[in-house]
Amino acid sequence: MYDVLVVGGGLAGLTAARALDRAGKRVRVLEAGPQLGGRVQSRVEDGFTLDAGYQVLFPAYPAARRWLDLEALDLVPLPPAAVIRRGPQADVVGWPPGDPGALGGTLLTRALSTRDKARVLALALRLRSPAPWTLLRGPDEPTEGYLRRFGFSEGALDQFFRPFFGGIFLQRDLSTSARLFRYYFRMLMDGGAALPAAGMGAVSAQLAQDLKVTLNVQVQHLAPHGSSVTVSTSAGELDARQVIVATDPDTAARLTGEDTARGHLSGTYLHYAAPALVDRERRLLLNAGGGLIQNAHWLSAAVPGRAPEGQHLLTVTVLGLPDLPDDALDRQVRAELATWYGEAAVRSLRTLLTERIHHAQYPQPPEYAATLAGHATRLSGVLLAGEVTAMSSIQGAMESGEKAAAIVLGDPEGMSRPRGA
Repeated sequence: MYDVLVVGGGLAGLTAARALDRAGKRVRVLEAGPQLGGRVQSRVEDGFTLDAGYQVLFPAYPAARRWLDLEALDLVPLPPAAVIRRGPQADVVGWPPGDPGALGGTLLTRALSTRDKARVLALALRLRSPAPWTLLRGPDEPTEGYLRRFGFSEGALDQFFRPFFGGIFLQRDLSTSARLFRYYFRMLMDGGAALPAAGMGAVSAQLAQDLKVTLNVQVQHLAPHGSSVTVSTSAGELDARQVIVATDPDTAARLTGEDTARGHLSGTYLHYAAPALVDRERRLLLNAGGGLIQNAHWLSAAVPGRAPEGQHLLTVTVLGLPDLPDDALDRQVRAELATWYGEAAVRSLRTLLTERIHHAQYPQPPEYAATLAGHATRLSGVLLAGEVTAMSSIQGAMESGEKAAAIVLGDPEGMSRPRGA
């Protein structure tokens, strides 16, 4: 008899299991796939370390600071600036634009008018003072409306905010909750963004260290009875006093009967190998010139160990799941890259992988938090964890797992911690 069985080995499930294990509980993680981490995974293809999609870690996330040994992750900070591409034209803007370390790039960029630069600095000053979690409270509206009310011009929206935050939200229209925009802006100001040298999968691997885990096992049914729950799996039945379901929303709904559907935002990612560094740029490249590309990053320039010696790695993000075969999508992305680098340079690229991720996030419009699922379920002894109870982010997944564990442990401090804290 286990104290707790955790169904799902993503960040929420792993954080819950680690918290319970630290408290001395007998806990096991059941993962349907061959690898832990959910969407936070890495794999090696032809010597290149590829993450699932394109993700970065915000080291200022409070849950990450509580549960990860950030130093042991060997984090490589990304430069505090991004490059806005409009075909061959490239402009640098501080990332985030209000960060003191990025101030030079913000003030010198041609992508923002003088008035917009002043507004960026005013926004940074406004968001720097409150406790970060309080930025997730108060009146809500679309991010676009918030930025317009702050006085930003159409040019600032199109040349910076849509390209940059479109990659974070997986939506360029800035319809996402302004509360989330303010929170992410603050996280970037407090800690910037970074990549583990060994890949984002190192985050999941660290959380899973020393935990009891079973891979490639399908959970089919949960049956509460008395003071325990029987978990029927493809490998037989297991019993536990409590179960935490920390799976994707569709599986969670099937197992618990709860309404966890929040829709899907998708992403498509193309990974290219290059025999020579076409662009020595370490900063994120934002596409403000139209087309399919949302952003691109020469990961081997930022983190050299991600590519074999003498080769280089470029990852391109395309929003959604374009209705194109992989080869046609590849041709169109290459045509857009050719406007940046020229056709000869793009011909040297070798396509390593085209990856389509159906559920990369869920939509988070204004007031979305009021519709989130809670941790309790209709099944006695069964709790829910995952970003569907918090926010669609690494912070959201980890804090949700942490809170589910706190409920099991009867920990008042953990149960009452505000979202985003």
